[in-house]
Amino acid sequence: MAGFSHSRASSDLSTIDVAGAAKLTGLSKDAIRGRIRRGALASDVQNGRHRISLAELVRHGLLVEGERYRSLLERAETLETRLRAAIASREQTQQEVRESEEKVRMVWAMVRRKDQELARLSKAREQRTGIRWPWRRATSPAPENG
Repeated sequence: MAGFSHSRASSDLSTIDVAGAAKLTGLSKDAIRGRIRRGALASDVQNGRHRISLAELVRHGLLVEGERYRSLLERAETLETRLRAAIASREQTQQEVRESEEKVRMVWAMVRRKDQELARLSKAREQRTGIRWPWRRATSPAPENG
C-alpha cells in the first residue's frame, strides 16, 4: 500500500486516525488521505483504518499547536457562522424575489385586463354615435297647448 511505513508509524505510541489528523492539522480528511497515498505521510493500518503518529505530523510541520490551533479553529468557526448567515440571507432574498415576481405577474395581469377593457370600450364608442348616459333624459319639445 502506498504511503505505508510500518516502522516509522508504529515507532511512536501516540497515533490518531485520519479524521483526528485532519482536525489537528487544519487540512481536510481527503488531503490527509492523499498525502498517505502519495507516501508523503507515513501511516499504520489498524483494523482497516489508517493511523498516523503525532510525531509524523510534527516532522512534516503539519501539527497546528496550542494557541495557533485555537486561533485557526475560532477563525474557521467565525467563517462558518458568516457563511451560514450569508446562505440564510440569500435564501430570504430569493424568497422575497419570488414573492415580488408573483406580485408583478398579478399587477401585469390586472393591467392587461384593464387594457382589454379600455380597448373594448373604445371600440364600442367608435361604433356608437354617442354614449347614452342613464341620468340624462332625451330632451323632447314641450307640447303646445292650443
